[in-house]
Amino acid sequence: MKKSKQYIKSHNLVNRCYDMLSYYNTFQNKDLSYKEIKTNIYNNLREIETVETYAKYFNLKLKSTKNKVELKYNLKDLINDLNYLKQHLEKELTSSSQFFNND
Repeated sequence: MKKSKQYIKSHNLVNRCYDMLSYYNTFQNKDLSYKEIKTNIYNNLREIETVETYAKYFNLKLKSTKNKVELKYNLKDLINDLNYLKQHLEKELTSSSQFFNND
């Protein structure tokens, strides 16, 4: 889990996800503060299923983005980073399950 936490921080994934989700106006609960939303995103980025969901969502948005070059680049970069994070999480999950199976 340590490597994935470092990856999330070093690639600024929480802020980048927040910015994209905010850009596409996806926040349903307007009562949450900026800090609460970012904390939720950070906690969600530590789960493989949520990382996959974010990547799929942003991939759909990428396909619908036609003329905005900078947005396309940012989405592609974010999707690649999310897929890489997913690989980190899967490795950590398999290594921890092997640790428990060796007992």
